Amino acid sequence: MKLFLQSSSGQPALALWNGGVVFERVYAPMERVDYRAELESALETAGQRREGLEGIIIDIGPGRLGATRSAVAFANGLGFALSIPLLPLNAFQILGIYAEASFARPCLVLRKAARRQYHWALVRGGQIAEHGFGSDATVAPDFQGPVVVVGDGSAETVALPTLPDALWPGLTLAPASALAGLAAELKPVSGPVVPLVESKGVGDVA
Repeated sequence: MKLFLQSSSGQPALALWNGGVVFERVYAPMERVDYRAELESALETAGQRREGLEGIIIDIGPGRLGATRSAVAFANGLGFALSIPLLPLNAFQILGIYAEASFARPCLVLRKAARRQYHWALVRGGQIAEHGFGSDATVAPDFQGPVVVVGDGSAETVALPTLPDALWPGLTLAPASALAGLAAELKPVSGPVVPLVESKGVGDVA
């Protein structure tokens, strides 16, 4: 069984996964989470023990850096204490691969940075095809065609001049069931992981 933590959207989520969702809780946006207490509660609810954890799937961003740092720090500490591997996923993989499969079109993921700026990535064929950083008026992938846009922002706040045929479903957080489509991305690392502070590191998590 694995622990799955998401935090880069600013809305924390904690799940237990064992080939399917054993437990899942999504918290209020920007809620402060005591991950130790919440994990113990989740394990008790699911009738599981901490010793049964075999790995920690951790969202490393980019996105809300403070919230992501807290979750990553907890994952690093727990992984060390239990001698279990960490499996880092960037936010673009988690949300983009899930949304592309769900809506059957390439997915543009937006993660809010400072002020009116965004980290962004275009996911096509289950892979990050393009990524960058820009203001709400300069998110402009080379790809032109129908896309689904997920993450932060909305059609009213973000201009997409190269993507006129965009679907905005209002999806900001992937459910734990998204892990079923992310098996190929779950690669354990040795040692601690660090949050992504910029989108150019999205290919450097292994």
